[in-house]
Formats: sequence, structure tokens, C-alpha cells
Amino acid sequence: MSLYDLRYSHAELARAAREGRRPAPARTLRRTTTWQWIMLHCRGDSFSVEIATAEGRARLRGRLAARRIRGLHRAGHEVESEDMAPVRHRRGVLWNA
Repeated sequence: MSLYDLRYSHAELARAAREGRRPAPARTLRRTTTWQWIMLHCRGDSFSVEIATAEGRARLRGRLAARRIRGLHRAGHEVESEDMAPVRHRRGVLWNA
């Protein structure tokens, strides 16, 4: 993976302060090699296909669990002891909260 980043060097910051101008960022290239399971076993051409599929499956599991609990309630069973796992949201912050 190659990412370009803009950084200010200490020399450029000092030179800009002496000359009374804004510092100019230097373009730096960062390269790293990553190996992730999803990259090796991705069925589609992008991560979005895998993410959308996983999110769809999670929503389906949530709907099926809610339907099962609703059916138990309509049949007259006690549903207080039934537990439904939280549905995974695509934003990790909400899921990990």
C-alpha cells in the first residue's frame, strides 16, 4: 500500500518563520505491506462487496430473531427471558460502545 502524506520539516518551519511566510509542506511517500484475511479471500473486487454481504447477513439474523420472538409472544409464551443480540452496525464505534 502506498500513501502520500504532506508533512512540515523542522528546517522548513524555521526557514518560513525567518522569511515571514507560510511553510510549504513536503510530499512524503509512506509504503507498507499489509496482509489481511479479507484481502486474500475476497469474493468480489472490493471490500464493499464483502462488507455489504456481512451487513446484510447481520440484518437478516436480527430480523429472524425478532420474528421468532414476536411469534412466541403471539402464541402466548413468556418472552421476558428471550434475549436478542444487538445488531452489528457498520460503524465500529457504535458496535464497540
